[in-house]
Order: sequence, then C-alpha cells, then structure tokens
Amino acid sequence: TCSFNIIFLVLLGISAGQECGVGSQCRTLAGVTTCNNCPGGTVCIQETTLSDLYCQYTFCLPQGMFCEGHVGTCCSGMECGLATADAAMKTCNVLSNTATTTASATTTAQATSTPAIIIVTEATTTPTATTAASAPCITEGGAKIGLPCVFPFTNKGVTYTSCTTSGGFDKPWCSTATDMFGKHVLGNWGECNAACQTEQDTTTAAPAACTTTSGADAGKRCVFPFTHKGVLHTACTYAGGFSKPWCSTRVDYWGRHVKGTWGDCDTGNCKVEALWG
Repeated sequence: TCSFNIIFLVLLGISAGQECGVGSQCRTLAGVTTCNNCPGGTVCIQETTLSDLYCQYTFCLPQGMFCEGHVGTCCSGMECGLATADAAMKTCNVLSNTATTTASATTTAQATSTPAIIIVTEATTTPTATTAASAPCITEGGAKIGLPCVFPFTNKGVTYTSCTTSGGFDKPWCSTATDMFGKHVLGNWGECNAACQTEQDTTTAAPAACTTTSGADAGKRCVFPFTHKGVLHTACTYAGGFSKPWCSTRVDYWGRHVKGTWGDCDTGNCKVEALWG
C-alpha cells in the first residue's frame, strides 16, 4: 500500500508539472492541480458543480466553432453536435426550428393557401444570412484542427495579431494555445481558414528581392535567420563547402533549416556572408 501511494504521488507530480491545453483537466473536484497555466483566453472552471475543472474559453462558442472535449459552452440558441451526417467533429450549431416552421406553415395554410409559401421562404432565408456573417477564425489543417486562433500570440520574439506565414510556410497559420505570457506553446498551431485575417510576414523572411535562382528549391524567398548544423546564419552562406552561396527557404519552429528546402542565392540582391581564410 505504501509503494502504491508513493507511485501515485510521483505520477500526480509529473502530471501537475505539465502545461495545460485548451480543454485539459486543470484541477480535480477535490482541488488537486493536474496541469499548470491554462492557455490565453481560457480559465480553469467547472462545467457543473459536481465536475472536475477544465481550461475552458472565457467567451461563449460561436456558430461553427469546435466544441468537443470540455473546451467551452456554445452561445445561447445553439447546441454542440454534428452539423452534417458526414461531419468529422462536433461544432456549435443553431438549434433546429423545423417543428416551429412546420407548425406556422400549417396554421397559415388553414387560413389561406397563398401566403404560406411566402412565410416559409422568409424563414429559410434569414438563418442563411446569419450563418455567413458569423464565420469564426478557426484552423482547418496542421497540428490542431477545428480550434479557434488565439490572438495576439508571440513566436520567436515577434507578436502577431493575425495569421502569418512566418517560418517560410506556404499557408498562413496561427497559434491555438499560449502561455501566461502570451507566448506560443509549441505544437499548438494550425492552418487558418478563409475567415481569418492574414498579414504579410516581414519578420523572418528576407526582402522579396532575395530569392533562390537554382538548387533544390529554386524561385523561392530566402528565410533569415536560419540555423544549420548548430550555426546561425543571417545571410546567404558557403557553409558546407558549396561553391555558390545558398540559403534556407523554410525553417521549423526552432528556426532550424528544413532538409531539402534550399537554393542558390541571387547574389545580385542577396547579402552573402564573408569568406574567411
């Protein structure tokens, strides 16, 4: 029994040392902390008076937003469920008013046959307009899908207020979780959907004129700074014994060069590191 208690306490200590994510259990009903620091925009609260506590959004979840896994509560007039029969995840959807619409149409039809068609048309048109206007900014690809973007977020010392292609990515992305200082939590990111605002990234990419002319990734912008084999480069380099200066065209979240994404620099427009010795 003593050994079991020791093992349980050790495991509990490991769990409590982990960073919380959106929807994570942050505290048990008994008051035991299970993870640290709910992401920005969330708070450690109960779903019911008898449930454990979870990191839930401080705002009500709008129509079309992902709602599974204790992330929060849908706004008034909506429920969490599958929008269509083939939907992959539950989202917040407007409560069905089929019964109300049918009853109204039937009552009108008894009084007069012509206006019934007009009433049905108006009832159908109004929800469609509302849905289009309330499209949320959520992720549709990447590591975290179906989650809302968290703004602002800070990544590598740069603060973003909209989706970005920072790091040489082809599609704009955003953070889905930040720590108590607003810093992006590694691994919590996703590709932005069409409803999101996107900024032209100028923080990690070289000027547009500095591009690659040949190599594995020709015709792409150079990304600076980039780290290759432990060395940080802020300009095109001959590192590795190459006869032409080259640059990275994509880096990971740690700023490290992604293998296979490189090209020979346009020396007429790109800065080149000096050769020594």
